[in-house]
Amino acid sequence: MPSDALIDVKGLTKAYRIWDSPSSRLTAPLIESVSGLLPAGSSARRALARRASRHYRDFYALRDVSFSVERGKATGIIGRNGSGKSTLLQLIAGTLAPTAGSVRTNGRVSALLELGSGFNPEFTGRENVFLNGAIYGFTRSEMVSRMAEVIAFADIGDFIDQPVKTYSSGMMMRLAFAVAVNVQPDVLIIDEALAVGDVFFSQKCFQRIREIVHHGATLIFVSHDMGAIQSLCDRALLLSQGSLMFDGDPEDCVSRYFSLHKPSSGKGKGIPGQHPDVDAAARAALVASDVLAAAKSRHGDRALEVIAAVVVDGHGAATWDFEIMHRASVRVLLKANNEIKRPSAGIQVHDRMGTLAFAAGTPQLNFPLPSLARGQEILLEFRVALNLQPGPYTLSIDAAEFDEDNPNVGVFYDRIAGLGPLNVAHHGTGTMPFYGLAQLPMDISYL
Repeated sequence: MPSDALIDVKGLTKAYRIWDSPSSRLTAPLIESVSGLLPAGSSARRALARRASRHYRDFYALRDVSFSVERGKATGIIGRNGSGKSTLLQLIAGTLAPTAGSVRTNGRVSALLELGSGFNPEFTGRENVFLNGAIYGFTRSEMVSRMAEVIAFADIGDFIDQPVKTYSSGMMMRLAFAVAVNVQPDVLIIDEALAVGDVFFSQKCFQRIREIVHHGATLIFVSHDMGAIQSLCDRALLLSQGSLMFDGDPEDCVSRYFSLHKPSSGKGKGIPGQHPDVDAAARAALVASDVLAAAKSRHGDRALEVIAAVVVDGHGAATWDFEIMHRASVRVLLKANNEIKRPSAGIQVHDRMGTLAFAAGTPQLNFPLPSLARGQEILLEFRVALNLQPGPYTLSIDAAEFDEDNPNVGVFYDRIAGLGPLNVAHHGTGTMPFYGLAQLPMDISYL
């Protein structure tokens, strides 16, 4: 392990055995045990091993993952559900054993993996604080001295002396986080837990996380909130199907994540340049939440028409209110009323003065849409991190056909302007992540 690293992961692999039937859980291990009694390399031993292997297959949640994390660094881990993120965190925390490879940590590890993990539901909140303190190696007297700070941070009132089984998910998260950050961790591991609870407590949590990292702890943070990854972390890892695909700058990592996970072929999905089917349920949900009626203006002959649109947060809930640096998704349903050979679509964001803050579309994102026959529909989702100064903005949506020789110009068939207001807010008391209209890539170093 490097001398300045608190976490060192080498060739980490985790495989799970998937049985073809319940009885195979008994018969296959027995066959393997018998084969182990036979001489190595014998034909009988190989035959029994092959027979046993027919009853199962190995699923690899992680494959040969290696990296190290230095003291005082915040590392984000992103990837789709099932990519191996939670498995990796459990291996680092020591709650899972690896199939191959190694993971080494220096110092006290404080992990917030699953809501309520480590809590006894029959114990009160106060009793669970003592229980978790004992797990972390603190004496009861040491936890007594920390109790006031834990209770103040959790801010759940008299519920601290009620059984945890009576808590809401938000209260559970408050207490779990309060314990995790008040045990002087050298390594703090958080797996999406901050998605539960109100924005004000989330801001307080992020501020405490920054303080812990500033004082030399190492943070491993898993989240689907790309804005939080970019704001909080100075490095990010991208996992896909159990493999480490990228390790580097958070903004580059997020960009690669969206590039890597463009829709794949299948019902309701497609790849750039191919026409996908529109999922009926997704279409119905979009039309039911359509916001186009509130537009201030609309122009175009609608040869390519925007049928419906909605703005949703990271959990898929329709909203116009977002925290600074968080991600908004704009879902758009398009319909070709004539044949469109080179369709394109995009969004624009204007500030309260009407200044264009951001605009991009399928050509800029190198996501070519397929040619559309008359009557065909296509469903798109534009995902954008709101790295904008707090304030109200308006959203515009364009449907166009770009020029064959210059993708930056074309014919606009449907332009919808003045949707919103899209409200970006900063509810925290900590330092603003940037000042000005928008965040630009920037770093600092000594020369």
